[in-house]
Amino acid sequence: MLTAATKTAAEIVKLDRHGTVAPGKSADFIVLDANPLENIDNTRHIAAVYQNGRKLDRAAMRAAWIR
Repeated sequence: MLTAATKTAAEIVKLDRHGTVAPGKSADFIVLDANPLENIDNTRHIAAVYQNGRKLDRAAMRAAWIR
């Protein structure tokens, strides 16, 4: 399922740097605490967010938005 939603989709639209996690590819993704296939609301249970392969400090981002 994950391959169809990521790797295959990226190949279809010719986005060679996307769709899989590997050296030299763009690594923007989220890590969930719960399985979204069991309940779509689980997409709100975010454990971590990565952009360009680096974990974002979500607490700092949230504090900046609230100001």
